[in-house]
Amino acid sequence: MSKPIVLVGLPGAGKTTVGHELAALLDLPFRDTDDDIARTAGTSVSDIFVNHGEDHFRELERKAVAAAIAEHDGVISLGGGAVSSPQVRELLSGQTVIHLQVAITEALRRAELDAPRPLLAINPRATLRSLAEQRLPWYAEVAEHEIDTTGSSPAQLARTIAGLTRWSAVEVPDAARPYSVTIGPGTATLVDEVLPDAEKIAFIYSPTVEPQVRDILAALPQGRRIVTLEIPDAEAGKELDVVGQCWEALGEEGFTRTDAVVSVGGGAVSDVAGFVAATWLRGVDVVHLPTSLLGAVDAAVGGKTGINTAAGKNLVGAFHPPKAVLCDTRMLRTLPREEMSNGLAEIIKAGFICDTTILDLIEHDPAGALDPNGSLVPELMRRAIAVKADIVGEDLTEQGKRVWLNFGHTLAHAIEKQERYRLRHGFAVAIGMVYAAELGALTERVNVTRRLRRILESVGLPTSYSGSDWDSLRHAMVVDKKNRGSTQRFVLLDDIAQPAAVSDVPASLQAEAFGKVSS
Repeated sequence: MSKPIVLVGLPGAGKTTVGHELAALLDLPFRDTDDDIARTAGTSVSDIFVNHGEDHFRELERKAVAAAIAEHDGVISLGGGAVSSPQVRELLSGQTVIHLQVAITEALRRAELDAPRPLLAINPRATLRSLAEQRLPWYAEVAEHEIDTTGSSPAQLARTIAGLTRWSAVEVPDAARPYSVTIGPGTATLVDEVLPDAEKIAFIYSPTVEPQVRDILAALPQGRRIVTLEIPDAEAGKELDVVGQCWEALGEEGFTRTDAVVSVGGGAVSDVAGFVAATWLRGVDVVHLPTSLLGAVDAAVGGKTGINTAAGKNLVGAFHPPKAVLCDTRMLRTLPREEMSNGLAEIIKAGFICDTTILDLIEHDPAGALDPNGSLVPELMRRAIAVKADIVGEDLTEQGKRVWLNFGHTLAHAIEKQERYRLRHGFAVAIGMVYAAELGALTERVNVTRRLRRILESVGLPTSYSGSDWDSLRHAMVVDKKNRGSTQRFVLLDDIAQPAAVSDVPASLQAEAFGKVSS
């Protein structure tokens, strides 16, 4: 069970209001210890104060706080005076505690709108000043973060707290324009913040995510012109005529360079929306909201855009880094097992080319890696995205180390073409990585085939392929984007976390490696 988020502060600081907003944003349960006390006692907090005195109430409060921290992994709001107890302050030690700071005048205004507060019944201004002088040092003692609530709405404060406690961010150090990838539940609500100047926003999405799009649009403030463009799902959307329809829509709506595009969907939608944004007026802002694990760790990050042609996958495209990427983990929670496996292929790739901790984590808990509601998936996402961020930040246009990200993709793209893109990308990449591993062993590099196969199979990914003959696949591989002229290049491993671009692997070894994959 993860630690709860505990809100403390003076009466009128907004602990309950913000707590409800935060819990809804993070999809967590909310608990108010004052409500717990009243429910247990069978009477109101005011009546407890009047009939039994403050000391009795503080003892009930101490027990309520202890129970809430022990039992609850969501958001907890404490009464303003809970921190006056040394035992409560000890209970809060090591917890995620947020102090909501509030000005006395604002606290009084808010308190007047709420239920009666026993301690503020007489001379509330003087009393509140006295309470502040006494309690502020205690709030500072227990709080991990202190947040000034002045001028911020409950929704804004909830997003701030979420960013401090439940969201992680990976910075992509792009030379032209760095951007952030924010990971966690509810990050889709940040669209308005990351696009403050866009008067018009075009949402490009696939039919399968229409409910998510409706929720995102409902949370946006009024005053912007919103255009919704639904495109065919998956690879069917990555066609030039689909892109042309999007261009026409932007033209009809009069989109300018200060307007923006937002993608909502899997990797194919990110590819299309990114290409539309890159080519409209030679480049407008794009924000990606990936709704699949694969989209989050692959297509949405790195600035590559692309559409398919008869000649092959992603051969037409542009480099166009996004303004931001918002990986809302709530959108992953209903993904079927096959889609989780699909995304894990790219995560495993990141482990083999750079971050070996990814491999250790999956080997230790393959079931956790497949659980979209667990705590392991966000950590795997963060690590895989960090690998890609580091590489593309140094080499956006694939002149050097960015080619490492194509480990497993040479054969994978050929298989996808042969299968008419009906095979999931991650499944093809898994097969392609096994092929690259076999090719590495045959060229007297490190032999990781046994470990690679074991990890892939543990999360439901394929490790062999016999759906096409070698000659057809070899012909498709000749037009791979990594190739230079007539020179074929493969990404192989000199060792785990030591990838290398290798040219002119003998045709006989290529065929032999495929034999090991297809048998």
